[in-house]
Amino acid sequence: MRKWSLGHLTVASARPHELVEIAARAGYDAVDPFVGLVQFPELPMVTLKAGDADTVRLAGALKANAIAFNSADAFLISETSDMEAVRRMVDLVAELGARNVNAILVGEDHARGLANLAALDEMARAAGIGTLVEFVSFSRIPTGRAALAAIAAIGSDNIGLMVDALHLSHGGEGPQDMLGFGAAIHGAQLCDAPAKLSEEEYYRRSLGDRMMPGEGELPMVAFMAALPAELTCAIEVPWPGEPDLLKRATVALAAGKVVDR
Repeated sequence: MRKWSLGHLTVASARPHELVEIAARAGYDAVDPFVGLVQFPELPMVTLKAGDADTVRLAGALKANAIAFNSADAFLISETSDMEAVRRMVDLVAELGARNVNAILVGEDHARGLANLAALDEMARAAGIGTLVEFVSFSRIPTGRAALAAIAAIGSDNIGLMVDALHLSHGGEGPQDMLGFGAAIHGAQLCDAPAKLSEEEYYRRSLGDRMMPGEGELPMVAFMAALPAELTCAIEVPWPGEPDLLKRATVALAAGKVVDR
């Protein structure tokens, strides 16, 4: 049976421990919390720090609610990343029980950024967790094919793909391409959207306004069918028109289950 994780983007205003509590009440198995290593101006993020109140409460909520820490979101990596800060965050999320760190490569110098992505993976491997590469059209790795090439260049078996339905579609790829990615898929994020978006609309929806699975034009059933059956799927559906965070999470999970046939 498919396991489901509540992506923090769905309930972005929730503090980390509140994310866990909402996930438990809505029937999820896991969470993908923001860790705040890099801040997005559009999103309210808490930066997790060892021993601080938010981190302590997150650890307590994970244990009390028997909710798994699926992936730490999001490690924006570039040629200018503070890799000591990255190391501290990797060690912290590993202590919290994270299965993976989710990385997006940005910046101007692809080669140096890729070297830092490789360094992140070495840190993750040492901590006993996996590395996910999320391909995003406005990043240095815009497509799944480009992500596979980056993984091959690094040469690590600890790295896999994070496939987000919105980013997959906007990069000109789809479920048929996912079948080609095969065992390289280690993470997935589910949402729906119009099939064609301007760059401005795509960016806006990426961070703040997506559609429930089955309500848009993306091939949701085929997307889910292309995922490994044992893969935990995160739901990322920011719904700015609904202030009730529990309702957001509950409706999103029900929609996800409908398209996972």
